[in-house]
Amino acid sequence: MKKLLFVLLLPFAVFAQINQQCPQFTVNGTPQYEPQPGDQEICHMNYAVIHRCSVKAPVAVFEHLTVAAMTGPAKRKDNFRPDPLVTPQCSASLADYAIVGKTHDRGHMAPAGNNTQNDAIMSESFYLSNMVAQLANNNRGIWKQLETWERQWAAAPNTDFYIISGGIFDQGHPVIGNGLGMPTRLYKIIIEKNSKQVQAYLMPNAALPVADLPKYQVPMSAVEEATGMRFNLGQ
Repeated sequence: MKKLLFVLLLPFAVFAQINQQCPQFTVNGTPQYEPQPGDQEICHMNYAVIHRCSVKAPVAVFEHLTVAAMTGPAKRKDNFRPDPLVTPQCSASLADYAIVGKTHDRGHMAPAGNNTQNDAIMSESFYLSNMVAQLANNNRGIWKQLETWERQWAAAPNTDFYIISGGIFDQGHPVIGNGLGMPTRLYKIIIEKNSKQVQAYLMPNAALPVADLPKYQVPMSAVEEATGMRFNLGQ
């Protein structure tokens, strides 16, 4: 697939262009949001990103989760690296993450387990444009459980799943390294197109009991308020 890159510099709310350039990752359109200087919309082979320059991290990552995406032959290789399509001054670096490497992970928004079709697709899932500085306990615990659930749901027959995930950078969020923002909250939206069912989750970037995952399921309106995006899911 041809990769596409967009830089948004408009000072007012606009509709993301991902739905026009790589619509295979979206359902019922892409969000309306207020872009900041340097924001980029990037299409990769198996996911698309709205990347925020001011925090050097994604605020929305879009996936179409298919059985093929979950059951392919590719194995993870942990080849984390900057995304070549991100403007260099807006990109996180491995050195940024090394500063908090004992407490935080390079947390996938589109997980490696959703990108198994081939080695090239798997490799792209390790771009830093697909990562946030996620507390290790969260990434390896409650968030991992949520990713496991989404794959179980998407494996059911006669389903068609779309996922949107991202970091939320509330006012006063920590900053490390050369300007890498650390999200205060994380969200995930799971859409089953055929039944028009939507599940939304919103949680702090903190150590949370895995058993508490149902407590973080919220109305779509709560995610829209937290992110400042309107996701246009027809609800």
